[in-house]
Amino acid sequence: MKRTGKAAARQMERWSNAGKTGVKGLCLKTCREAWGLPAKYPSAIVSWNRTPKKYKHKGFKDIPVGAVLYYRGGKYGHIVIQSELKNKVWGTDLPRVNKIGLHHRRLPVNKWKYKYLGWASWLNGHELPLKDMPK
Repeated sequence: MKRTGKAAARQMERWSNAGKTGVKGLCLKTCREAWGLPAKYPSAIVSWNRTPKKYKHKGFKDIPVGAVLYYRGGKYGHIVIQSELKNKVWGTDLPRVNKIGLHHRRLPVNKWKYKYLGWASWLNGHELPLKDMPK
């Protein structure tokens, strides 16, 4: 993997600006493709459940750009990528269905009633090269 967290976040931004569509229900696919990673797990919740404990982090404080945030809800859960803006993430289906968009990281909780699980520095079997990891 040659991408950085900033590059993954900027890829999401490029796709959003280009109006990329057809992403409904494909949050994990979209996030892993932004990171340049191959398919491994069938859903966001399976990806979270298979993430080793040492790569899981709680809370919303000091999340590095490019980290993936996970939510439990629906059948498949949800995953987004931390943007360069403190409280904003790039994801699919929010704020608009079938679009990649920038939104507050609490929006899946507030709008869909999903539960925030935490963020990870690991995705689909790969440690993410994130800068500014909390100590």
